Amino acid sequence: MSASSLTRGEVALTLVNSYTGVVIRSPHVGILVDPVDIDIDKISNIDAILITHEHIHHLDESIVADIQSNSGCVVIADSASFGRLSAVVPSNKLKEAHVKDEFQLEEASVVAEKSSHPAAEPLTYIITSEDGVSVFHSSDSAPFNEMADIGRRYQIDICLCSIGLDSGLSPKSGAMIARLMRPKVAVPYHGEKTKEFASALSKIAPHVKRRILRKGETLKYP
Repeated sequence: MSASSLTRGEVALTLVNSYTGVVIRSPHVGILVDPVDIDIDKISNIDAILITHEHIHHLDESIVADIQSNSGCVVIADSASFGRLSAVVPSNKLKEAHVKDEFQLEEASVVAEKSSHPAAEPLTYIITSEDGVSVFHSSDSAPFNEMADIGRRYQIDICLCSIGLDSGLSPKSGAMIARLMRPKVAVPYHGEKTKEFASALSKIAPHVKRRILRKGETLKYP
């Protein structure tokens, strides 16, 4: 979905791989997160790439370098990924992110937050559109208590919830992320057991709506 098809107050979210790869668009900004195992010819109009951590399903230096070169976008990355990308991304386009750092993208913003995952310095991100629509990208973090504070602070509209593929992650842990964050809509990713997630969510956080997306599908919000 192109930005031109969005109006004020709308956001589009597209899953681009089977992990945590996502394109988030508002009327004026396009953000790509963790681009791995994707067809770069299908990626266009990107203003920023966000990298959550250095693991193989989240960082592909060659893909990041190609998209950055084609688009001229800025790349925002955790410390370990920043070190790897410094050889392939121009220094004036590469920014190192730490927990609580904030970045402005036109009128939109990105804030880095904590992640509970066994990597060097992993991050989650809150992306807030120019119209105040907020998306929480949980990377492949397990739930942690501070998520409740993050949810209250940013009043999350869409929460991406990891539901598998790593030790300690499950449909139930994904539903717990939604319970802590209290978003308006929860979208499972990083795992295939979406029906089990829906069942767990209905029990753990029945107040949260869910939206199941397959790879390549788009959620237009609201």
